[in-house]
Amino acid sequence: MQESSKISHFFYNHWYWISYLVIFVITFIFFTWLQAPASFPDPDSFYHTKMSLLIPSDGIHTTFPWLQATILKDSFIDQHFLYHVFLMPFTHLMNPIQGAKLATVFLGSGLLMLFYWLLRSQKIKFAFGFTLALLATMPFVFRINLVKAPVVSVILLILGLYLLFKHHYKLLFLLSFVFVWAYGGFILIVIFSGLYACVSVAYDWVRSRRIGALFMIITHNREIRLLVVAILGVLAGLIINPYFPHNLNFYWHQLVQIGIINYRSIIPVGNEWYSYSFFDLTANTALVTILVLASVLASVIQWRVPTKKTVTLLLIYILFFAFTLKSRRYVEYYVPFGILFSAFALGQHLYHLDWRRVWSKGMDMYLRHRIIGTILVVYFLTTIPTVIIKDVNSTHHDFTSGISVGRFAGVSAWLSGNSRPGDIIFHSSWDEFPVLFYHNAKDYYIAGLDPTFTYKYSQSLYRQMVDITVGNQLTDLHRLISDNFHASYVLVEANHFKMDANIRSNAGFTEVYKDHDATLYLVR
Repeated sequence: MQESSKISHFFYNHWYWISYLVIFVITFIFFTWLQAPASFPDPDSFYHTKMSLLIPSDGIHTTFPWLQATILKDSFIDQHFLYHVFLMPFTHLMNPIQGAKLATVFLGSGLLMLFYWLLRSQKIKFAFGFTLALLATMPFVFRINLVKAPVVSVILLILGLYLLFKHHYKLLFLLSFVFVWAYGGFILIVIFSGLYACVSVAYDWVRSRRIGALFMIITHNREIRLLVVAILGVLAGLIINPYFPHNLNFYWHQLVQIGIINYRSIIPVGNEWYSYSFFDLTANTALVTILVLASVLASVIQWRVPTKKTVTLLLIYILFFAFTLKSRRYVEYYVPFGILFSAFALGQHLYHLDWRRVWSKGMDMYLRHRIIGTILVVYFLTTIPTVIIKDVNSTHHDFTSGISVGRFAGVSAWLSGNSRPGDIIFHSSWDEFPVLFYHNAKDYYIAGLDPTFTYKYSQSLYRQMVDITVGNQLTDLHRLISDNFHASYVLVEANHFKMDANIRSNAGFTEVYKDHDATLYLVR
């Protein structure tokens, strides 16, 4: 008994540090289990892994000849440069695929610890529980376990919130600068700073009760200075940049044309750019929905003037809620910042609760309605774990049934040994590029990363490419592929039956390689 008491006493006195270790271990084991299959659920993961391998030998790429029929061919911006640099030690010191997966596990585990640290630094009650709520929300878990840069973006935004709340001007400038080099979503740190500044000005203006005081409040407001610092940091990152000034045109295409306008109604784009329905979003992120509703209900029942931080987080939550309804890729922001808002909002009310009184009232209510209470307790104790386990297994299946690391390895090996450097490969779909690029960077390809890059390069070529790959173009294939796309080979994935039949029935193509993944034709 004494030994047990000592252990309990030790954990109680050192829980502050132990809790970080517990979160890291739980997250690291969970994410490692998800990453174990020899596959990627998203093709872009192959591209990011390959870029980390090319930087030491090639340096910074300002052109991207691997995508011949895109605007990136002559003017390329590596908007994930620092992310690729982060991957380099992992992809060079071990098997590149395994290294990229391990790096992602560390980033995801670090994100959870950082989320917990932010809550603890703001003295939020039940910070440990709110952090574990992230792990129980599978759309978020899936997205941050992709070998892609958005997890870095979420990490930088959480750090940015802390710097905003603590008014660290110099560090905010540095973070905004680094953000530009790490990920193309750097505009979000400016938006966060702007929302915090607007909320602060509104609060000060309401307190002053003088309409004419607005100009004075704006000029003396500390949060306005934070906004200016964030803008200056972003501008410095854009200008002090190896890609300047071409990066400005690229970000116009990436942030506005693809991120905001999006051509999904005109051309087929990646699945992540299509919308979430309201019902699917609230159901798939049920825990976030429940926490947000509980926060609103608590505010109505026990009204207290919300803090500037809470209102800012509410606006951020609403922003990402709207973004996610438009494009499901924003769910990796919607979930953590929805839980952050709930933590701050509920924390404000939970801090003032008399927990002994709450427990006493709860037990009295349970004893008066014992049958109903028991049914509800049993129901939630069985359904919630069942739903979580089902979602976890579904997410694990997505990683297991992803794109095998050996996909296109055979045809790529043949090309690497038989083609001339710089030969152009006309391939059957734009999303095949990352895998082909990973296995064989000796040759060049037609389209990839996003079909918008080809559509903006030449709408005529884009339509020709689509007609050929879906099998609508029945004749004149040799002239179109050799003259318009200057291709030396045609690669047809195994499931493109109509395209393959058309290629076979047109003169000028010779089959040189075939396996279960694809058929390769020489353009004579």
